[in-house]
Amino acid sequence: MLIKELTLTDFRVYEGVNHFNLCPEKHDGKLRPIILFGGLNGAGKTSILLGIRLALYGKLCLGSAVSQRRYDEFLLEALHHSRATGRSANTAAVELTFTYAKLGTENQYHVKREWERRSNGVKESLTIHENEAPIKGLNQEQAQNFLNELIPAGVSDLFFFDGEKIAQLADDTGGAALEQSIKKLLGLDVVERLAGDLTVLNRNLTKRSSAQEIQSKIDSEQSSLERCRAQIESVRQKINTLYVQRAETQEHANRLQKDIDDRGGHFSAPRKQLESRLVELQGERDRIVSRINILMSDAAPLALAEAFCARTESQIENDLNLQTLHRERRLYDEYRTQLAGSLDSRLSADALAVVLEELDNLGQATSGLENQHPVHDVTSSQASQLFSVFREARKQKDDVVALFEALEKVETDLDEIGASLARAPDDLLIASDFENLQQLQQTLGRLNAEIDTLRNQGRETANEAVESARRLDRLYEEAAKSGDQKRVFDYINNASGLLTDYVGQTATAKIRDLETQFTDCFAKLSRKNDLDLQIRIDTSTFHVSLLTDNGKTIAKDELSAGEKQIFAISMLEALAKTSGRQLPMIVDTPLGRLDSEHRARLVEGYFPVASHQMIILSTDTEVDESFYSVLSPDISRAYKLEYDSAAGATRAYEGYFWQEQEAH
Repeated sequence: MLIKELTLTDFRVYEGVNHFNLCPEKHDGKLRPIILFGGLNGAGKTSILLGIRLALYGKLCLGSAVSQRRYDEFLLEALHHSRATGRSANTAAVELTFTYAKLGTENQYHVKREWERRSNGVKESLTIHENEAPIKGLNQEQAQNFLNELIPAGVSDLFFFDGEKIAQLADDTGGAALEQSIKKLLGLDVVERLAGDLTVLNRNLTKRSSAQEIQSKIDSEQSSLERCRAQIESVRQKINTLYVQRAETQEHANRLQKDIDDRGGHFSAPRKQLESRLVELQGERDRIVSRINILMSDAAPLALAEAFCARTESQIENDLNLQTLHRERRLYDEYRTQLAGSLDSRLSADALAVVLEELDNLGQATSGLENQHPVHDVTSSQASQLFSVFREARKQKDDVVALFEALEKVETDLDEIGASLARAPDDLLIASDFENLQQLQQTLGRLNAEIDTLRNQGRETANEAVESARRLDRLYEEAAKSGDQKRVFDYINNASGLLTDYVGQTATAKIRDLETQFTDCFAKLSRKNDLDLQIRIDTSTFHVSLLTDNGKTIAKDELSAGEKQIFAISMLEALAKTSGRQLPMIVDTPLGRLDSEHRARLVEGYFPVASHQMIILSTDTEVDESFYSVLSPDISRAYKLEYDSAAGATRAYEGYFWQEQEAH
């Protein structure tokens, strides 16, 4: 597959018709696979990726479990809203032109997904052209199924992804995200849905084929089975509650027994009061320490660097002022240019010069800003959040000081009580403690008896449920024997067996290939001093184990942040290669959490060779001038996305952050 063109019309931040040529070109006989989009946060990079996915998959671009209502709301929200007019567009569209080779034949497709605001919601339409001729005879659902079969949505997740997908794989310690990716690669997510559908179909056909009296028995047994399940769940919850009560009682009894043993059987009434006070103070100390730990894990440590915080606040205020002056200067320059053009034909050259000179005098306040740039590229909202954090840190610092003073007083009181306990006479027998201990042991006996009773009740109910399930199975079998539907049931059973065989045979071969591909990809992207990481995947559970070069198993948490990122990108590349599909790569903000050395490895060893078409959506801090210089031999074209906050729209320019001309 090769994406040739993308057109966004009144889609999100893109006003009007915005056309992007995405076709890689050859220079000096060498294919340059990279199409580079550059833009600051909020400039519309993610909208490029979302537009491509929306054109291909419609509702599935939001996920597999999205309701039609949520999708309609998304389409309405995606209509471009103009800040200049204060109105939103009534229609929008995304169009995608691409080539796709199937069975040795390459065809060109043009997909146009268009939607219109209606009084009762939204109306969507989808048209597909193959080799410039419309594909006829397809309704909306059939057209979408055609695209889903052409490029399955599950496989596209391995080729079209963003920084969030990388972070999800990097931070996933349980392996759930990786398991889902592997299942999508093997098509097992479709197999699982198919197996579930076959089970539902089997039951539905069985119910329809049952005679009236059999159906009545089935309903009765089903109700009995559900009742048993509810009773078992209730018993399970009660037993869990009793387990907790028994554990707490046993712990209390153990502590009391230990106290009796430690005191040798004697203590005094004053000693009992002191011990009660000791417990209170220990509890108070634990609460104070817990509160101190909470504050120290929050913003309080920032207050230790008060000078740094003050400098940062001052610098951010200066940066915000400088951003304002830059905006005023741009508005002034635009106004001066428009005024000069407007008055050029109305005034003499001398008069025009006088007017412009006076206007320049008024603009002196914003002159000289060319070499002044903000240190921190933050918005007013972000600055407000930072200032709030600094204020909270100072407040928490005062709270920590007060808590430490209170802790010191509690520690002093504890020392005094300890000394008093050492001096307290042992003049009373511990009869009350023995009595309390006996009561706790009686409570333990009662709890154990209740647990045994509930267990017996649960076993009886479980046996009843098993018998009910067996009778239900026999009724289903009896009902399934009638008519031609018996053959359908046999087909369903045979299909279920084939699915099981398919999963076993396909998973083993593909997973071994995936392990080899990952080892090669990780070795290519990691630094020399990084781990030589390998993976082993269980073909039945899809659990992934990480192995070093000496065969030692390590936990995901043992990897550094950079290694986790490289692990995630290597896994995505390995999954893509193992899929065997020649699809473009689209990566949105892939370098956000990598250090400079890992970024260099990715720029040099991944982007130029990962695919025949690599579309990168980046900020100026990810692909900066140095990385752009490294990538330039492999860049076919670059676009800069610039958001105009006054108009609420993004304009696209050919070129990157350092050279540009408006795109058409």
